[in-house]
Amino acid sequence: MFRRMGRLPLTVRIPLGVAVLSLLVSTALISLSLHGLSRQFERQISDLGQVYLDGLSAAVLPAVRAGDQTQMLEVLNRALDTQVGIIDRTLAIIDAQGRLVAHVARYDEVEAIPLKARLARSASGTYLSTVSNGVWTWRLLDENQPALGTVAANLDAGDFIAQRRSLAIELALAGLGVSLAGAGLGFLLARRLQRPIMRLTQQLRAARRHEPELLDPAAAGPDGELKELTEAYNWMVRSVQERETLARRHARIERAALLGRMSAALAHEVRNPLAGMQTALQTLRRFGHQEEARRDAIDFVDRGVQTLRAVVDASLQTFRPDERAPRATLADIQDVQLLIRSEARRKRIRLTFRNEWPVQELPLPAAPLRQILLNLLLNAVAASPPGAEITVDSECGESRLLLRVADQGPGFPEHARAALTRPGDEQAEGMGLGIVRELVAGMEGEIDVAIGAWRDNPERNGAGLDGAGPGAVVTVLLPYAPQEDGK
Repeated sequence: MFRRMGRLPLTVRIPLGVAVLSLLVSTALISLSLHGLSRQFERQISDLGQVYLDGLSAAVLPAVRAGDQTQMLEVLNRALDTQVGIIDRTLAIIDAQGRLVAHVARYDEVEAIPLKARLARSASGTYLSTVSNGVWTWRLLDENQPALGTVAANLDAGDFIAQRRSLAIELALAGLGVSLAGAGLGFLLARRLQRPIMRLTQQLRAARRHEPELLDPAAAGPDGELKELTEAYNWMVRSVQERETLARRHARIERAALLGRMSAALAHEVRNPLAGMQTALQTLRRFGHQEEARRDAIDFVDRGVQTLRAVVDASLQTFRPDERAPRATLADIQDVQLLIRSEARRKRIRLTFRNEWPVQELPLPAAPLRQILLNLLLNAVAASPPGAEITVDSECGESRLLLRVADQGPGFPEHARAALTRPGDEQAEGMGLGIVRELVAGMEGEIDVAIGAWRDNPERNGAGLDGAGPGAVVTVLLPYAPQEDGK
């Protein structure tokens, strides 16, 4: 039972426990009342029997002292004929040795006298017989002369027993009604007291699906503790709302800054083909009558257009992904290389891409993969000194894609590492690192940051470069379901 109750909600267990406890207490009180009633009934019967025997003893004592058995029977029969308030069914005189001296009965079939063992234990007493709804009562004829014997009587207590049973039933029913009413009242009272807590629980449960809402402090009623609990919850909700507002604002600023940097990179990437195309057009104006010059200029313009188209396509694939969510391919890595190339060239940074793609495509969305790699490369280029090298590794395993970006910058400061690896740290710097963390978490991946990975490699540790440091290596693992070979 307790195990089943443990499965119920707390808001049900507490009122139910109060109701059960109230019922148990009421049941215990009813049992005590019935026990007291039974004891009182037995005392009344005993007193009544002893009073009856007092009168009978006074009447039969002269005959007993005279040893006249006939007179004893006459006295006992007269007592049977006289009915005042109680019916005597059997009367008997028993000597000191336990032998029956005189015995009369109102009915032919009477209960045998079950007093031998009881007479040996007590000179007087009362015994309630469940066989005949009667009461056996006995006492010494003369307490000063025990040798005279004992007088015993079986009294009809059927009416008393019926009254006691009826009174016990009425008391039990009344007690049960009071118990059930008390249990129900306790249940309702406990539920009412729990109502603010239940409302708070519902709000906390609903907060998992949408933004939490403030509670009305007046709903807590006059209870000071519930008011404090409601105020504490409202303070928590306000803190969460402020934090989410700051997080959204920070994300907008971060994305705006990232787009600004990407716009600058795209401007550099677009400017070079445009400058070449402008030169080609000037050549056509001056030497358009020469076939070779005209052909070279047209080819140069065509290559410039193709370059611009590639830049535009790569940008669209990265920042406006197709609704059909195409799968990742090696072309996505190459597009990111194209987008970052102008920014790296501007800082005279050498990019090295090492790709191991034994499959044509991976069961990973292409757009998040592009943004993850692009953001990491933008931070690596920003952190690296002029003339440094950035190495990018992409390896496809049986069930995961590994992306590794290593630079020769000063390493990752603690706040930037927190932005990349610990959710909820919105104060950390590092443009796009929060976006990387969210995208990797959305793909159920992992991020690891290592500092000083090239410190022991003299050829690649950035020695001799202004602003060079121990370097940083960011490793991203993106899991996916194992694929068949060639897919």
